[in-house]
Amino acid sequence: MIQSAQEILDSARLQTGNKTVAVAMANDASVLHAVVEAEQEGLIHAILVGDATEMREIAHNGGFSLNEMEIMDEKDPVKGCTLAVDLAADGKAQFLMKGFVKTAVLLKALLARPELKARDVMSHVAVLDIPGRNRLLFFTDGGMIPKPDIRQKEAICRNMADLARALKVSPFRFGFLAPYADKESPEHEEICKHLADMGPTFQPMTAVTAEFAFLQLDGLVATVIEECNAIIKGLTLHTDTVFSGLIMGATVPVCLVSRSDSAANKKASLALGVLYAGGGQK
Repeated sequence: MIQSAQEILDSARLQTGNKTVAVAMANDASVLHAVVEAEQEGLIHAILVGDATEMREIAHNGGFSLNEMEIMDEKDPVKGCTLAVDLAADGKAQFLMKGFVKTAVLLKALLARPELKARDVMSHVAVLDIPGRNRLLFFTDGGMIPKPDIRQKEAICRNMADLARALKVSPFRFGFLAPYADKESPEHEEICKHLADMGPTFQPMTAVTAEFAFLQLDGLVATVIEECNAIIKGLTLHTDTVFSGLIMGATVPVCLVSRSDSAANKKASLALGVLYAGGGQK
């Protein structure tokens, strides 16, 4: 069972198969820094899709080189995202990373390839290494669905469980964020019944407080997107919490980072993509 951000990185480095990420519109300084550093460390192999001239200018200004990097020159964001997704669909890349492009543009290209569809609902799963905890906390959804309904919540839980399974977290105990842990929620009770087919190692709880989740659980499902974002931002800005995350729900995960993320967070997200996508054999 993987229990820390460092173990995510170490496990990804041990993968010996194809660890290729297609970076959609990679002409972004923070993304390029992370990807180049991760490739130099042997964590990934990257195919950079985007404006090649701009990428080389960014690298020159940042004091690093793209001479050893694989680049596909495409200035148009829509075409660039299509190229990146095609690499994944054709088996030339095992996962995707969003660069300087709107998330919706990349997801539209992804949805245009039905063979890459795993579920009707895609959602973002954050994996947090919080100081003082002896295991990771999975938290969803802070990036995709503003206020999920009952059907979407069930899919969100399954997406989160898929990622937990890839990190060999078992048993995986998770719950739905609520003001009071003892308050009954018929909606959440119904979802928990539907999730019974995942087996006994996946243990959902109908209502939990954030305090209880941080102390006792492996996963937490937010009621609305703002809850998830506010808690994650507070942890990453004011503690040494390491954040990583993926958009789940497709056969290939999407690595999603923000410019404010630290280098450690960006590399952890790339490593998470390697582990979920398989990355070959140890």
